[in-house]
Amino acid sequence: MYIDKATRQKLKDKYKDEKVFVVPFDSVTHIPDKFFPNNEDIKLLNKYDTKGKYILRHDAEYNPAFQQLIPYVLITDATGEKYFVSKRIAGDARLLGKLSLGFGGHINPCDGALAVILAALHRELGEEVDIDMVEDSIEFLGNVRDLTSTTPDHLGFAFTVKANKVRIKEDDVLEGLWMTKQELIENYFGFESWSRYIIDHFYESEENSEQ
Repeated sequence: MYIDKATRQKLKDKYKDEKVFVVPFDSVTHIPDKFFPNNEDIKLLNKYDTKGKYILRHDAEYNPAFQQLIPYVLITDATGEKYFVSKRIAGDARLLGKLSLGFGGHINPCDGALAVILAALHRELGEEVDIDMVEDSIEFLGNVRDLTSTTPDHLGFAFTVKANKVRIKEDDVLEGLWMTKQELIENYFGFESWSRYIIDHFYESEENSEQ
C-alpha cells in the first residue's frame, strides 16, 4: 500500500519512537489468510525470535515488506465453555458497541529477545485485565490475519487461557461479557474481523462434530 508523505508524517507524530517486533513478509507467506488452526507446540514459536527484529512502528505500518506479530489471547472460564468478550462502550464513535474475542497487542522492546510472543502475551494480559489464570492453561490455537483489510501487515498468534476470575481494567472504555460458543455465533456480526474468523472456525468445528 502506497503511503504519501502527509500520511507518513501523521504516523510519525502518532507513534513517535515506539518500536514493534516484525518479521519479513516472505518468511510467513506459508500461513493462509483468515484463521489457520495449528496445534504446534508453543515452544516452537520461539523460532520467530531469530526471524524478526524491532523497528520503528511508523516504518512498520502499511509496509508490505514486514509483518507485525500480535499475540491475540482468548480467555475462557475454568471449564473452557465460556469466552470472555470485550465490548467498546466509550471512545471512538465508529467502534462503539463493537465486540472483540481476543486481548493483546504489539510486541515491544520491553518484551526482550527470547520467547518474544509469549513475553508479550503475558505483558498485554497484565495491562488489559486483572486475571487469576489457571496454571499451565495457555494453548496455541493458530494464526489469524486479514490480508484484504487496511491492516494486512499484522499477523496474529491466537491462544486460549483459562481463568478462575477476570476483570477488564479500562472499565470506563470496555465492558466484559461472558459468552458461550453459541452466543458468539449469534452475535457474529458485532465482532471485529479476527474474532469473526475464529468464530467461523468454531462453527465449522461444531458442524463437523455433529456429522
